[in-house]
Amino acid sequence: MSILLLKERDEGFTLIEIIAVIVVAAILGTLLFQYFGETFIRSSDPIDRLRQTLKLREVLENISEDYESSVKTETYIDSTLRLNIGNEGTDQDNAYGQYHVVDNRFIKFISELETPVSGADPKDMLKVTIRSDMDETLTILFTSR
Repeated sequence: MSILLLKERDEGFTLIEIIAVIVVAAILGTLLFQYFGETFIRSSDPIDRLRQTLKLREVLENISEDYESSVKTETYIDSTLRLNIGNEGTDQDNAYGQYHVVDNRFIKFISELETPVSGADPKDMLKVTIRSDMDETLTILFTSR
């Protein structure tokens, strides 16, 4: 008569092994989040900045379209276009779009330096600089010629 010894087989993982895996995964997850966390959190910033820039570009195109469709006289530039754009330092929400007016003044270039002037002379240019909420700025120059 032979005695058959049966050995019990353990299948599966022990509770200690499962806890150890969870702890290691948590530590690795924390390290990865610290390393890539800023990227995960701010991953939409470039897209938002692009949207703001495109909106600002659209505003500038609307202003340019208004200028192109008009009679380009110094009177129009001074009394109509300049007033429609808005005063310097103001936020605007008008037919052109939403923007902040940084510059809206007449300038002249003397010895390659930008010089502000007081009135609209046919040789002067209207400098318009607008800014978005994310501090993106665009500048354009309008002339009466």
